[in-house]
Amino acid sequence: MIPDNNIENILDSLRGKRVLVTGDLILDHYIEGKVDRISPEAPVPIVSLERTGEKWVPGGAANVARNIFSLGGIPLMAGTVGDDTEGRLLVDLLEKEGINTDAVIFDSNRPTTSKTRIMSGGHQLIRLDREVTEPISENMQNVVFSKIERIIVDLNAIVLEDYNKGVLTPGLISGILSVSRRENVPVAVDPKFMNFFEFRGCTLFKPNRLETSLALGMEIKTVEDAIEAGDQLLDRLSAYSVLITLGGDGCVLCRKDTEPFYRPAAARHVFDVSGAGDTVIAVMALSIAAGLPIDDAVRISSFAAAATCSEPGVYAVSPSDILKEVERYSRRKDTDKN
Repeated sequence: MIPDNNIENILDSLRGKRVLVTGDLILDHYIEGKVDRISPEAPVPIVSLERTGEKWVPGGAANVARNIFSLGGIPLMAGTVGDDTEGRLLVDLLEKEGINTDAVIFDSNRPTTSKTRIMSGGHQLIRLDREVTEPISENMQNVVFSKIERIIVDLNAIVLEDYNKGVLTPGLISGILSVSRRENVPVAVDPKFMNFFEFRGCTLFKPNRLETSLALGMEIKTVEDAIEAGDQLLDRLSAYSVLITLGGDGCVLCRKDTEPFYRPAAARHVFDVSGAGDTVIAVMALSIAAGLPIDDAVRISSFAAAATCSEPGVYAVSPSDILKEVERYSRRKDTDKN
């Protein structure tokens, strides 16, 4: 018997939890085509575009909100998009999925961050990014913060999703963490490089191996290395918990005065890692919002990440996806025993 036999009840407890996602909203654009020859003009493939092979999907922090919604939570989105066609499309896509965008502000001084991926046979050939990564203006920071301050009393948790595209400035981060402490709302953080040590006092800090290595200036090759790094981050950030994701090697959870918890990766077949981090932070935030033991949250997030990695592109995972991964994992464990 594996220690994951109560997952269905745990997943039910996530339903209805109100989670605010604040950070960099991105519009993911996918163009699917066929490649059957190389260009005579240069050694590059010629992509013949297919009529039905184009789609737009909310990405970045917006993908975290989509995962929260698909898991039964109630996501609220905060941040900025450009006052342009892409920004209006992104907000429209979120609203059609049932995600509250009242705290998303249109900014006429910068474009909507977008990523266009040209695909063939489910594989990415090239990516084109359109973005401005300078910090949003002080006025925009104040507007976003005021929106958050009005709704924070109705929240069960907050996610700060940083893609280093300029929305999460040190001032906005500090303000959100301050008001969350005042209202006793837990905050889960998915950091990137630039603001790495700005999230002092958060409930959960979830960097990946590379981000942690660069921030601390140390190699993380083993689980023991990850535990050492996690302990350092606990001290430097005064965080309640640190979860370092290690890709195919699983993840390590560190807390003060508690033994580290190592969870192997549940994924067996990895099709695409896009969005796996978004899925993990969504599950962790919902679990914290529901008051679940954080060890259980880590277990669920490993199955959720496995489900995401088995799908092409960014993917909003559902409870049924997670239960399928639990069943697959259980069969593997049974096989291992024979």
